[in-house]
Amino acid sequence: MTMDSETLKTCETIEKDEFFSVFLQDKQEEKAKLATKMTITDQIGKLSEGLEKVSAQLQTQVRDQYGTLLFQANQAGRLNAAVGSVSGHIERLKASADRLKKMVNVPYEQTETQTKILARLHELSHLLRQSGRFLHVYQRLEGAPGLADQASVIYELDCLMDDVDLTGIDFLREEIGAVKAVKARLVQTAHRDLFQSIQGEKEDETKNCLRIFLNMKTLGKCLENILETYQRYIKDSIKECFTTSDISKLRKSDPSGTKDRSEQTRGPGKAPVLTSSTNFRSKLWQALEWLFLDEFHSYCQQIIFLQRCLLYSDLALTDDCKRMAETIGSNFWTNLTRQLTTSFANAQSNTPHVYQALQQGLPKLLSVARGLEKKLDHGPFVFDEQVFASLEAGYLEKCANNLKMVLVDIEFPNQEVIDAVVRVASTELNAAIVDDRLTRQVTDVICVSNKDLWNRIERNVKLGGDTQQVLDNPNAAQSQNITLANIIFYHQEAIGRLIRNLGTKFSASPSASKLKQSLNEGRTITLTIMQQLIGSIHSAVNIILLSMHREPGLNTATITAAGPSFYVQELQDFLLRSWNSHIAPFSDKTTIEECGLNLARRCIELFVQNAALCRPISMAGRLRLKSDCHHLEQALKPIVPDLTVLGKNFRMLRAMSTLLNASPEDLVKQEKDGAVPPYIVLFLLFGFAGSDLASPHITAGWSNEKLLQWLESHTAERDRLELITGALQKYRAVVRQKNISQYDVIYPLITQYLDESIADSNKGSD
Repeated sequence: MTMDSETLKTCETIEKDEFFSVFLQDKQEEKAKLATKMTITDQIGKLSEGLEKVSAQLQTQVRDQYGTLLFQANQAGRLNAAVGSVSGHIERLKASADRLKKMVNVPYEQTETQTKILARLHELSHLLRQSGRFLHVYQRLEGAPGLADQASVIYELDCLMDDVDLTGIDFLREEIGAVKAVKARLVQTAHRDLFQSIQGEKEDETKNCLRIFLNMKTLGKCLENILETYQRYIKDSIKECFTTSDISKLRKSDPSGTKDRSEQTRGPGKAPVLTSSTNFRSKLWQALEWLFLDEFHSYCQQIIFLQRCLLYSDLALTDDCKRMAETIGSNFWTNLTRQLTTSFANAQSNTPHVYQALQQGLPKLLSVARGLEKKLDHGPFVFDEQVFASLEAGYLEKCANNLKMVLVDIEFPNQEVIDAVVRVASTELNAAIVDDRLTRQVTDVICVSNKDLWNRIERNVKLGGDTQQVLDNPNAAQSQNITLANIIFYHQEAIGRLIRNLGTKFSASPSASKLKQSLNEGRTITLTIMQQLIGSIHSAVNIILLSMHREPGLNTATITAAGPSFYVQELQDFLLRSWNSHIAPFSDKTTIEECGLNLARRCIELFVQNAALCRPISMAGRLRLKSDCHHLEQALKPIVPDLTVLGKNFRMLRAMSTLLNASPEDLVKQEKDGAVPPYIVLFLLFGFAGSDLASPHITAGWSNEKLLQWLESHTAERDRLELITGALQKYRAVVRQKNISQYDVIYPLITQYLDESIADSNKGSD
């Protein structure tokens, strides 16, 4: 039934009423409070009133829905009748299902019982067949001619016993016991014979033993056991080496494996203990030589022989066994190196005296290790660099301390100190040369020592002030600098001899290159000392050559005097005095030669530039400058005996002597890529012009000195030609401004040569 609006309104009124909401929501606390507000009678009355409203609404609903209620009541009766009919059908269906279940269960239980009987019969039949097969194969075991055939039969018997448990059969108990005994005896004999034949390198016997394990399908496990056995032997050998001082008491391993290694060691109190006695180290190194060159070599030879027997024989190896055979050598070597690495690391805490001896004698240990590698001469048997890494730090610290002791409390090193440093470095490198990695590390230590030496020398070097003067004899500070530079050169020569004495192999190694590079810092100190002197000489040369412009007679009609000009004579005297007093005392002749070449080139360059700038100048003055070119060569010979080594600069000086007396027409015919740069030729052409066509630097308002500074900082030919171009542009502007009727007669020649030079310069840049 659906509720009309009046009914809904009545329900909402009751729900919203404060009194009825307490009972509708069952609020116990509110009910308790309500008892204090209203009496029981009032509450009953209020509830009765509400019930009457609800009852009235229900009666109204029943009257309104009377027909519908009668219809639903009729349908409910029919539904009850249908439910009763279905219930009867269900009961009859259950009875039929019970009868059917009884008809199925009885045959199923019979079939299940028969199946179990059949399964037991089948198991019994299989057990009898396997027993018969076992007895048949067992008869073959008794008649097997060789151990390899017996191994094949035993493997077949093991497979039969793995398939069916035959141990519970009484009539097979004796045969099974016999098979187990034969198997144990066969395995023991095969192991013993295998180790003995491997040690004796008896190929046929080794192959027979391997065939036994192969037929028993246990070859892979056998090879793993061999590696484990050798690993145990190696561990014991290393332990004996570290704890035994008498080499005669060190024994070879029992290759048969029949006697446990622990039983072979000497009893308590019988093994001599390594001490700090004088003969301790010699006995330790004898033991290490035995360990590497005897024990390890023997084990490696046995592994190589075993691998050869496995891979180059008629054994039909399985894929797993073949992979094991191919890697048995590398696996053995990996185990050996791992055991060595662990033993070296553990010696630090267990036997510190042995560990210290190993650290300090690391080159001997590496030499013995390389001796083993050389004896083996086999691919995988090469020690990894990390095997001896735990010992390197202590050895390198010892090397560093030895080098530091030479320089301790040394503030001003001398040749005796250098001899001591090089002597220690030679000793350390001669010891470390047995191993490339150790050689590199010792070289690094020596480079650090060289750095310390440079720092001590650098603290004593005097720079600036009086050390830059070259006019007088060397003062005390300059003499000290020369002494320090010569000490540096003495050290460089000593290191060079050291490298050569270590042989061609070391000389071509990266270590030798690094050692040579470490000397560059010392050479830098020498260059710093010399550079301030060379800089002062350059400045003085510049001033002397600038005095060329004040030389009398450059603009006279006739040559005033024979011989060199005053400035050339002054230059010659200055170079000879300053070079002999301040540069020649340095022992580093290579650096002196290099500085001499640079100074000579600079002198020629400054002479050519100043000669080209001289204005006004007569033909007699040009001939005087040409003569000065020859005298300049004589002035430079004390610095550079053979001037031809100057190359382009020497050719430029010779060419300049020819151009100085050439006519303007001959000058413009000069090749643009000749010995004399185009800008020099152009400056020479300016020398033939009148006063209106001023030189480029005069046009720019520069002095000769400023122009030379500008030329030194602007070495590109294009920049220098642009300076001349600007001067010509300003000249043309002056001509137009003064309304001069024609240009200077030299102007067309300068313009022509300048345009050609700029064009050639552009081609060169392209």
